[in-house]
Amino acid sequence: MLSSVYREALWSRRGSLLLYVIGMGLLVGITVGVYPTVREGADTFTQLLESMPQGLMSMFGSSDAAELLTPAGFVNSRVNASIGAIVLTVFAISLGTAAIAGEEDRRTMDLILATPTPRRAIVLSRFAAMASMIGVVAFAILVVMVVANPIVDLGFSLPNMIASNFMLALLALVFGSLALAVGGLTGKRGVTLGVASGVTVATFFINGLAELVDWLQGPQELTPFYWLQRANPLSKGLTIEDTLIMLAVTVVFVALAVWGFERRDVAV
Repeated sequence: MLSSVYREALWSRRGSLLLYVIGMGLLVGITVGVYPTVREGADTFTQLLESMPQGLMSMFGSSDAAELLTPAGFVNSRVNASIGAIVLTVFAISLGTAAIAGEEDRRTMDLILATPTPRRAIVLSRFAAMASMIGVVAFAILVVMVVANPIVDLGFSLPNMIASNFMLALLALVFGSLALAVGGLTGKRGVTLGVASGVTVATFFINGLAELVDWLQGPQELTPFYWLQRANPLSKGLTIEDTLIMLAVTVVFVALAVWGFERRDVAV
């Protein structure tokens, strides 16, 4: 029954999974395709970036204009530091919300609970399905990067491309597992979506505005976006410390989801 819960979660989201794969693939493809123009007009773009407020630049992964115009800086600014990270996080939150709270909201959780599958196994199966779908999207991004890398002469190494997309997937998993945890604890779709989305937006802006607001620099170090961006993995590779932090936070959220779902009455 464990595998059937997992397969059902994958099957029910197959359409949205395909859309996110196509959308993220296009984002990366367009970003890489635009880079030669940016490289040729580096002086003009440098002047433009230097005229922008430093805090606004930091929202795109770096406050250094020269770094933002490198291949790693430019792709990172679009994929890991802004649009790509937000889009994949939205997908993860939707999956985490649907896993428990969504089922209860639709009054379909009773069909799953009527089987002999333990509640713990249901949560873990849904988390595994979420992780698999996020992994598929991250792999699609990696494929586009690998294909485009020699064509556009980006100079990325394969280990760094793998590290970048692995860390991006971990970022999404942190917020997806947060939604799973809130859903497990409350069973309320609106609350789950609101809390997970609110935390995502708040931590994104805390990380981006810390360059401008001194008192945000402490809280910044507690944000998943900071853990992703502290060392640009596309240029510097995987950072063990940040990887372990994101894995640990994800494990804690999944444990909370299991604990909450096992101990409360489920609205069916």
